[in-house]
Amino acid sequence: MTSEMLPSKQPLLPLPPPMVAPLGEGQVEVEGIVGSQVFVSPEADFAVLRLDVPGQLRPVVTIGALAGLRVGETVRIIGRYEQHERYGQRLRADQALPQQPESRLGIERYMATLAGLGPELARRIVVELGVQSLTALEEETFRVAQIKGVGKKRAQRALADARARREERAVMVFLQGLGISAAYASRIRKQWGQAAITKVRENPYALAREVSGIGFHIADRIAAAMGVEPLSPLRLVAGVRHVLLTACDSGHCYLPERELLSRAVTLLQPPPPEDAPPNSPPPLVDEKLGESLTQAIATLRSHGETLHEGEAVYLASLHQLEVELTKQVQRLMGAIRPRIPTISEHDIQLRLAEGQRAALQRVETSPLSIITGGPGTGKTTIIAALVRAYLRAGLRVCLVAPTGRAAKRLSDATTQTAKTIHRLLNLIPGERGRSTKDLEVDLLVCDEASMLDLPLAVTLLKAVPSAATVVLVGDVDQLPSVGPGRVLADLIDSDRLAVTRLREIFRQKEGSGIIDNAQSILRGELPQSAPIGDKQADFYWIEVDDAVKARETVVRLVAERIPQRFGFDPLTDVQVLTPMHRGEVGTEELNRALQAALNPIAQAALAEKAAPTGKPNFFVGDKVMQVKNNYELDVWNGDIGVILSRDEEEDLLLVRFEDERQVAYDTTAREDLELAYAVSVHKSQGSEYKAVVVPLHIQHYPLLRRNLVYTAVTRGKKLVVVVGGRRAVKRAVTQTGDLLRYTGLRERLRSILPG
Repeated sequence: MTSEMLPSKQPLLPLPPPMVAPLGEGQVEVEGIVGSQVFVSPEADFAVLRLDVPGQLRPVVTIGALAGLRVGETVRIIGRYEQHERYGQRLRADQALPQQPESRLGIERYMATLAGLGPELARRIVVELGVQSLTALEEETFRVAQIKGVGKKRAQRALADARARREERAVMVFLQGLGISAAYASRIRKQWGQAAITKVRENPYALAREVSGIGFHIADRIAAAMGVEPLSPLRLVAGVRHVLLTACDSGHCYLPERELLSRAVTLLQPPPPEDAPPNSPPPLVDEKLGESLTQAIATLRSHGETLHEGEAVYLASLHQLEVELTKQVQRLMGAIRPRIPTISEHDIQLRLAEGQRAALQRVETSPLSIITGGPGTGKTTIIAALVRAYLRAGLRVCLVAPTGRAAKRLSDATTQTAKTIHRLLNLIPGERGRSTKDLEVDLLVCDEASMLDLPLAVTLLKAVPSAATVVLVGDVDQLPSVGPGRVLADLIDSDRLAVTRLREIFRQKEGSGIIDNAQSILRGELPQSAPIGDKQADFYWIEVDDAVKARETVVRLVAERIPQRFGFDPLTDVQVLTPMHRGEVGTEELNRALQAALNPIAQAALAEKAAPTGKPNFFVGDKVMQVKNNYELDVWNGDIGVILSRDEEEDLLLVRFEDERQVAYDTTAREDLELAYAVSVHKSQGSEYKAVVVPLHIQHYPLLRRNLVYTAVTRGKKLVVVVGGRRAVKRAVTQTGDLLRYTGLRERLRSILPG
């Protein structure tokens, strides 16, 4: 597969003139020589430097994405001064443009850092050759070699080093000249090195695929600055690819071609100019753009990046995964199991209901079976029964879950070790679907299986030996996985596997408002709130229509009313779950408000307007969540912790997670941390909390679905409080089903497995 995915190699795009933007409000421009490196992150771009500026007695402490700069280099910084209570005034760099040194002092300091030289030899060279020293090194190296103490070998080493640095300098100037920030430019240089200029000129859209953090929209702006035409095949192919990748991020395994075209037109159609008259047509006619996009889709197909099945357009990798999962299910269903223990209630010392016994019988008769049901229906009891029976028979048991919190709950419930799938299989970072081990197991139970996306399900089942029994346990009425696919639902809907749906409620039989209302929501009925003064109840609905008032109500509930009435710790016991990130009752605004209400350090800093730049603002004592798997730090998507300390000089945060592990975060790793006073309902999957507060507002209209509010309510163990207007709650409980996902797994299973 070629890197560009185009019919022929493109000529290099012309070098555009640098984008010289006027200084923004509060920005300053400072040029100086890097005198020393106070701190350089070993894995990130962040650095703290002391800059010697002509005319200033004291060096300027400069912080930002400066890790590529070395002592002795001349640099032009565009940034803002900020006052730190401990370290004083600092210059935070927005741009850092390395410069060719021109003064005698700058040249001497720079040459002193070149390989093979040093301060004394650099001084001699500059005394002899003056401001032409660097030119002489590159063009007349023999003159430098003739200076006492230098010699041919030293001069050649210094020349090689100077040329390499000049190329690095050219890369940074070129990238930032396109309007790329210093942080992004540093990432690009780290990814591509000296080839960065050539690669960006060949195809700026490669940035979106190969450089972390740079998406299609940033790459598109860079391409426009380089003169790429709106109908360029380069742009259209990249746009179609981006639409398919975005669909994958939304849970789809494919898009119908007509919808793919429609989404691509929306993405790539430029808006009318600001001075265009009302209702004027866009610069590109949809018909012309549509024809060009049809060709772009054909280009991706011809290069093997996509695969078509009728009207369905798959990314080739997702099609392969869907086919592979079908094969793995077929393999397991057709396998012969040499040892299957008989599960007796007497032997396992558990009393089981009829539905639970039926589930265990299906495990005995089917190599791959599914158990689904809501909270309190006895799923954990069945898992415990299976574990006891297999262990009594001397067989090997493996318990897994998609998240660390779910694995810990499974361990607590069974007194057996449970692991996340990633930890169990030693998944290789960046290599989706690959594992470093095969399992030696007779029984594998995966809890919270509704969270399995297509890649993770394939990886797990491929590692299971054919002679093993596999049991998938989960609540299919919850939200589907964040990643592509609706694996558990498709397996059930195929009607080809042994499925037990548990309906009888066992937990809190004396009456649980949480469970009763969860069942009401599944029936499409409005929840029923306990009287506000009832301290024994566990479910309340506070009707608030106004979004700002709803946010204020949530803050009072978490900070005051729930701790006072129920004794729950607002930081560790109470979790706010909301459908969206934006809006007055989205995660962003709620986290700001809750941070100010619950963290005294944040309160003081925000009151003094001393908050550090960047979003979000983290302070010691903040509740935070890891939002991506980080294999190097051994932290996983959904892990929640509290910031213990902050090292300002090295810009490190120390976070203690719920399992007492302490992890140091540099600036790059910190990009995967978010404030966690309020989190999205999607992020709460696989977790349980003593108390949850769920704001529902009509602002959340696109996501107000039954499975979302059901998932949120069933996260609470002892207390659930819904805050929202009647219209929003009614919308949420009456909109059925999942947001549409395009998947083909169900039909593939029906086509190969007997009915």
